[in-house]
Amino acid sequence: MIVIILIIGLFLFIQLFSWISIISHSPKEVQSRSEYPKVSVLLAARNEEKLILRCLEAMAQFNYPQDQLEILIGDDASSDNTLHLVSDYIKDKPNFKVFSISEVHGKGRGKANVLGQLAHQAEGVFYFITDVDVKLPKDWILGLLQEFEDGVGIVSGTTMCESGRFFATMQSIDWLHFMGYIKAFAHVGIGCTSVGNNMAVRAEAYWQTGGYEEIDFSITEDYKLFQEVTSRNWGWRTVMSDYSLGKAWYIPSVKEMLHQRKRWLIGARDLPLNWKAMISLYGLFIPALIILFVINPEMAMLIWLVKFCVQSLFISVLCIKTQVRLFRFWELISYEWYVLINTFATAIFYFLPVQSVWKGRRYSASYIQDGIE
Repeated sequence: MIVIILIIGLFLFIQLFSWISIISHSPKEVQSRSEYPKVSVLLAARNEEKLILRCLEAMAQFNYPQDQLEILIGDDASSDNTLHLVSDYIKDKPNFKVFSISEVHGKGRGKANVLGQLAHQAEGVFYFITDVDVKLPKDWILGLLQEFEDGVGIVSGTTMCESGRFFATMQSIDWLHFMGYIKAFAHVGIGCTSVGNNMAVRAEAYWQTGGYEEIDFSITEDYKLFQEVTSRNWGWRTVMSDYSLGKAWYIPSVKEMLHQRKRWLIGARDLPLNWKAMISLYGLFIPALIILFVINPEMAMLIWLVKFCVQSLFISVLCIKTQVRLFRFWELISYEWYVLINTFATAIFYFLPVQSVWKGRRYSASYIQDGIE
């Protein structure tokens, strides 16, 4: 019983702390600049014909001098129409360039391999990194760039799924909820990771790591880069605002989402102990509450109500900070069931002897070791 109370107590404390942390800080306004350094956007694309134009059209609207901005797209051996769509779209846009990536260099694999090779082509003093399925706001570059004070090596924005039908909306709440914890802890100097689909890294800091071809491969390449950069005494920032908010396309199937979650959990093995403990705590909360319900159903229901209220307030504040619509009451109730089912399904899938598959590529031992699919 003591263990159950400890798990529930710590869980509720983190909920309350995160809410207070978020409401205690306001994002900066985007400032005008007297100087505009050269920046490079690095974009890895593999079989993205459905979403590539959505991404590129948003980038074409960036509020940044075109002569100081280059957008480098790496086609990662796509078997669909991605390369043709990109080539056709950028033919009258001189600051957009596309490269066909067919070889594996060094330790880089998948997205990390593409980004590593694009970095060799980049002329910017800052590299901005995102994913094809993310639509970015026009002030994204200016917003992240202003966080690069002296000594800051890496900056992350915020990403959530674009709301739509039920499954998309549940993912939207889930992404924003998780990003809120990263930001809440960042306020007190506790870093977790960079956000691989919404981040920027100082070129000097990136090359001090040797680049992705020298960094030990991880399925979560964003965390690995964050770890390597910060281990060299570079500072970091995490931004939560409307101008840093990327809108990711939702994952259309449960199977694909489970593969994504498994990939994240595999990458979480490298996280520091404090974040492993928090992930474990969140995984244990529901079983602990179920056990408490058997022992004392009235207390369990009261704790669930408190958790729901604090969590809903937290998510609502995140919506206000990022200037997206508030989620409806029935959506927040549905999210409770979504988290419950998703937690158990992810735990079961994680332990199944199934290889992690992402973007149509199987991360088998031979691919991770030798780059052979």
